[in-house]
Amino acid sequence: MDDFSTRPSPIRRQGSATNAAVLTAVFVLSAALLTALSPLARGAGSVIDAPSETAAITRPYAHSIAIQLVEPGSEGLELTARLSDDSNLIRRDISWSVANPEGEVLFSGDTPVAEPALPPGDYVVRARYGTVRLEQGVTLLTGNRLAVSFVLEMGGIRVLPRLAGAALPPAESQTLIYAASGKERGRLITTSRTPGEILRVAAGDYRIESRFVTGNASAVTAVKVRPGRMSAVEIDHQAGLARLAFVGAPEAHVSWQVFADDGEALPPVAGLSANFVLKPGSYRAEADLGAEKLEARFQILPGQQRDILLGN
Repeated sequence: MDDFSTRPSPIRRQGSATNAAVLTAVFVLSAALLTALSPLARGAGSVIDAPSETAAITRPYAHSIAIQLVEPGSEGLELTARLSDDSNLIRRDISWSVANPEGEVLFSGDTPVAEPALPPGDYVVRARYGTVRLEQGVTLLTGNRLAVSFVLEMGGIRVLPRLAGAALPPAESQTLIYAASGKERGRLITTSRTPGEILRVAAGDYRIESRFVTGNASAVTAVKVRPGRMSAVEIDHQAGLARLAFVGAPEAHVSWQVFADDGEALPPVAGLSANFVLKPGSYRAEADLGAEKLEARFQILPGQQRDILLGN
C-alpha cells in the first residue's frame, strides 16, 4: 500500500468484546487530550535524541485516541501512525518500543500496528519510521485498552541522478540529504546509494547533493517536502561518462586511475573496466598492470559518453 496517499483516512475499526458481559465504549478524543492523560508527556514539541543519520520529529502529537473498556487484566495499547493528518495508516513496518518510567523496555518490535498487552500504569512510547523519531508519554488506566494513532508530519524524497541529456549512467551514485530549515538546518539527515530509493523524512526544506563514487561530478538542488507527499527529483549532472576498458589478457589485474589537467587525482578503481563520471575537461587515464602502465588522454563534454580502450 502506498504510504503517500492523501485520501481521507477511513474510520478506524474497533474490535468487538469477546465477552458479551463487557461493556464497550469508544471515545475519539482530541490530540491535546493525550498530553492531559499522561503525566509523562513532554508536550507537542518533545523529541528524543537521534543518531547523526536520523532527524528527530519536530511536532509529535496524537492524531486520535480511542478508549475501549475491557475486563481488568486485559489492558493494553494499540499503536499506529500516519504520514499526515489526512493520509491512511502506514502499512509498512514501524519500529516501536514501550518502556516504563524507569526505562525498562517492556515491548519492542517492527510492525505497522503494535498491540502490547500491559498492566495499568505510565509508559513512554517511542517510534521510528524512516528518518523520523518520536517519543510520547501515555497513561493506561484500569479496565482500558488505549488506541493511539500518531501523525508523523513526514513525506518522501526520491532522487534519480542523471547525466545532462542522458539516463542514469552505469556508475555508483551517492545522494546526501541535508536539512535546510528548522532546528536541524545544515545537518546531514540521510544518505543513499540506491538511485530512485524513497527516503522518508520529516516535512520541511532540504538540500540534495548528488555525486558519483567513481568520478568528480556533483550536483546540488533544493526540494520542499510536504506531509503525506513524495517529491520526485531528477537531478542532472553537467558531466560526461568515460568508460575505460582493458582489451588485453582477460586474467590481467588492472588498476585504473584518472587525472585531471588541473592536477586532481581521482581514487583508483580495480578491474578490467571502470566507469568514471567526470565534469567537463581534459583528463589522462592510466591502466596499471603492475609491471606496465598504459595511458590515454581524452576530453569530456556535458552529456558525452566515451569509450577509452587500452591494451598491450
